[in-house]
Amino acid sequence: METSEKTEQTAKVPCQLLTLDLDGTLLNSDHDISPGNIVTLQAAERQGVMVTLVSGRMHQSILPTSRKIGLSNPIISYNGGMVKHAETNEVYFHLPVPRPTAVRLIEYCEQTDLHLNFSWNDQLYVKELNDWSQLYQSRTGVVAEATDGLLNLPEVEPTKMQVLVDPELIVGLFAEFQRRFGRDLYITRTMPEYIEFMNPQVSKGGAIIALADRLGIPIAETMAFGDGFNDESMMQAAGFSVAMANAVDEIKQISNYVTTSNDEDGVAKAVQKLVLN
Repeated sequence: METSEKTEQTAKVPCQLLTLDLDGTLLNSDHDISPGNIVTLQAAERQGVMVTLVSGRMHQSILPTSRKIGLSNPIISYNGGMVKHAETNEVYFHLPVPRPTAVRLIEYCEQTDLHLNFSWNDQLYVKELNDWSQLYQSRTGVVAEATDGLLNLPEVEPTKMQVLVDPELIVGLFAEFQRRFGRDLYITRTMPEYIEFMNPQVSKGGAIIALADRLGIPIAETMAFGDGFNDESMMQAAGFSVAMANAVDEIKQISNYVTTSNDEDGVAKAVQKLVLN
């Protein structure tokens, strides 16, 4: 189906679980949620739809958006590596990176002088504070803690590891990481500067399936909104998928519907058209 044909959906879509990526989807280019999106998602909740935020971000970085909307629901963080309730802090499940694999990745990044974020216990650790850690903080609000070396951290297993690098280098570097670590890690690209590493069993789609099953919601009555490469699994898993106008072509191609961009209240417009009575 051509992208132009995916804007013509008129029938309402059965939806009990509405799952939303953040950056590039629910949040605008200023990394904020618009009043229009807030009001529409609150209306969906009043209609009995559970709104769940899904992101590669850390849980603590998603909470402010959840609270702006007024949600009290599970949050899917770390690209599906953790599902944790926004208010009760109940952890539904957690799939960390095995320690031996994490050590290999740390050693490789130190040898190649790459900036590496290390997320453990919903805290962020880096070898040193620099322009990359400042960029990440400006986007997410998460303040990193510098260590005297990531290998000197306690014997813990990170939920996610993340390399930040010049976008001009990311394609070649992504291929190299796939060659070296692709058998042992789930590796994905998110923002233009980010390459992210999780447990190989992790995916946003897998987390949505697991959450729907736990809540007793048929997967056919789930809806996913996304824009980036790391949203592919959730778009394929959900009963109905909506791509943003600003989404990469690969996401538009597998979606059921294409809405307007994240700077044009694309989430609100699609929810109003497809979900709200």
